[in-house]
Amino acid sequence: MSAQYGIWSFDGKPADLTRLERVDSLIARYAAQGLLLPRTKEDVRTNIDHFLVLSHGGCVVGCVALEPYGAELAEIRSLAVTVEHAGGGRGARLARFALAVARRRRIARVFAVTHAPEFFERLGFARVERQSLQEKIDRDCAVCPKRKSCRLVALVCTVLPGRSGLPVLRADARMTPA
Repeated sequence: MSAQYGIWSFDGKPADLTRLERVDSLIARYAAQGLLLPRTKEDVRTNIDHFLVLSHGGCVVGCVALEPYGAELAEIRSLAVTVEHAGGGRGARLARFALAVARRRRIARVFAVTHAPEFFERLGFARVERQSLQEKIDRDCAVCPKRKSCRLVALVCTVLPGRSGLPVLRADARMTPA
C-alpha cells in the first residue's frame, strides 16, 4: 500500500466540519445501498472519537468505528472506503488498525455484524450466533426496522485471550493485529 495513505483517529482532535461531513457521506452512501446501517449526522458527530480514518492527500477516503461495549467488548462498524480508493486492501488495513487499537485499549473481544463475513474471516474473526451478542441486540437490533428479516452475520475476534472473562473462541479466531 502506498505510503501516501495514513490512518489516524479523531481521538482528542477537533473534528473539522469537512472531515466530519466526509465520514458522514461515506456512511450515508453505503447505507443507501443497504450495505451499512444508517447513522444520523448527530450520531456520527457524537461518536466521532470512535472513528479511525484513512486519508490520502489530506482527504478522508475511508473510515471505521471502534465502538466500545464496556471494557471487554467493542464493535467494528461503519467500515467504508470511497469508490475511488476501494481495493488494494484499504478496508482490511482499517479493520486491522481497529483491532490493534482494541488491543492497546485492552479490549478482549471485537465483533462485527456484516453482509461480508468472508472479509472478516480473513482477518481472524469467527462466526457466532447473533443472539450471543446481547449487547448489540439491545443497543441496535431491537429498534432496527430490518430485525425480522435481517441476514447479517455476526463474527467475533478475540484479541486478548487471557483478558476476557468470556469463553475464548476457537484458536483460528484469535488475532494478533499487524
